[in-house]
Amino acid sequence: MHSYSHQHAIRMRLLNLESLRRCAADLSADVVQHLESTTSAVTAPVVRRRIPKGPQDDVSNVLDFSKVSGVSRESICRELIRYSRHNLPTERQLPQGHVILQSLPVELITQLEIPVVAFQESDVYDIHRAQCPGPLHFRNQGSRNDSAWVQAGSEEMYGALRGRLPAKLVALFKSRDNTCENALRRGAAVRMLSAVNSGFPSAIHGLVTVQMREDAREFTIVDVGTIHSLAHLIPEGERRWLVNSRIVLRKFNEVY
Repeated sequence: MHSYSHQHAIRMRLLNLESLRRCAADLSADVVQHLESTTSAVTAPVVRRRIPKGPQDDVSNVLDFSKVSGVSRESICRELIRYSRHNLPTERQLPQGHVILQSLPVELITQLEIPVVAFQESDVYDIHRAQCPGPLHFRNQGSRNDSAWVQAGSEEMYGALRGRLPAKLVALFKSRDNTCENALRRGAAVRMLSAVNSGFPSAIHGLVTVQMREDAREFTIVDVGTIHSLAHLIPEGERRWLVNSRIVLRKFNEVY
């Protein structure tokens, strides 16, 4: 209701301005000047970036990354090479030697601020704070790594999920490649989930089911720009979850 009143008021104002412009000959010069200075163009929304926060001081390279996260350095190097091949231009790809990659400067991050456009608004953002402290305790309790929506394909893929899949965050990091103009990259290590029934909602409860991939690698490296928002998943048995698409109206409209 709030959004509709705004849209209706703006539309009426634009119609009134257009009507006044058509009869400009009957208006005074100062009114005509005011109309000419008024534009109906919509200001382009400000695109906000995802902001990584909370660096861990005890991590400086891939070797430290492996020790802190508990993931083998061979897996980290292998996924870095795969990410480089599929996402970076040829002249900016990472070196493929594991020995060189192990000394690649890396900074682990514990939080990612994700700007999410508010429902029916183009210039208002909600900030989702994805927590990913790894094995560290979160607020004096157990480890907490959030789930997030990752753009994994085009909108025609994965049924109602429209090209997005939920993923479990494993690590957030920034890396700097000294061999390529000191390029800074912001990435995320995630465990991608797969959509059951091609991503179509169940006829029983109307929710989409996702599950852990049977052939999943330890993790997949993606660019933080592909992370859209936090994902709310409801456990359903072992290694399966229901996508809570009714938690906010924006997500409800995306799925239904």
